[in-house]
Amino acid sequence: MKSAFLVVLFSMLYADTITLEDLRWKNRVLFVFPAEHREVAFEWEVSDSLLVEFEERDLLFFVFGDTLTSNSPYRFELQYESFLKKKYALGSKDLCWVLIGKDGGSKVRREGSAPDWNELFGIIDAMPMRAREIRRSNGT
Repeated sequence: MKSAFLVVLFSMLYADTITLEDLRWKNRVLFVFPAEHREVAFEWEVSDSLLVEFEERDLLFFVFGDTLTSNSPYRFELQYESFLKKKYALGSKDLCWVLIGKDGGSKVRREGSAPDWNELFGIIDAMPMRAREIRRSNGT
C-alpha cells in the first residue's frame, strides 16, 4: 500500500504533460470519472499486486477527481482534461470508466460502478494484441 501511495505522489511531483496520442501503441489507458454529485469522495485504492497486473498489461489509469490520480508520471493540460471528460464521460452524472486500447480506440465503457478487475483484465487479455504480447513473453 505504501508503494501505491508513493507512485501517486511521485506522479504528482514529476509530471510530464501529454495527450492520449502520446500513449498510442505504448499503453492501454483506463479513464475513471467519479460521479459528478457525490456525498462521499470517490476512493481509489490500488494495491501493489494490482499495480503489477497493470504493469504487465501496459495499463495506465487516470482518475479524474478533484485532482488527477494516476499510476504514471504523466498529466494532461487542464483544457485537454476537459476535452477528455467531455469525450469519454459523455455527460454521465454517475461513476463512469472507459478502457482505451493501444490503438487509441475506446474498447469498453461502463457506468454505475467501479471497474471489476477480473472483468477488465479478461477483456484486455482477450485482445489480439495482448494475446501476441503474452505469446512473446512466453517465448512462443
